Amino acid sequence: MTNLLMRCIEERVGIEMIYLSQKGDISHRIVIPYSFDGHIIKGYCSTKKQIRSFHIRNILSVHSRLSF
Repeated sequence: MTNLLMRCIEERVGIEMIYLSQKGDISHRIVIPYSFDGHIIKGYCSTKKQIRSFHIRNILSVHSRLSF
């Protein structure tokens, strides 16, 4: 997953993910990531229409939107 995230940041490509919130809610997110420190992804979330932070441990699945 780490390699995919770094590639998407470098190529400025969005990711699509299933995310588990701290409250236990599961959501589908489309995010344009701009930084990743090994634990947290920061990026623009099109679902919430704002910059958000996502803990990598809460990402249930992820894939790039390169093919879209």
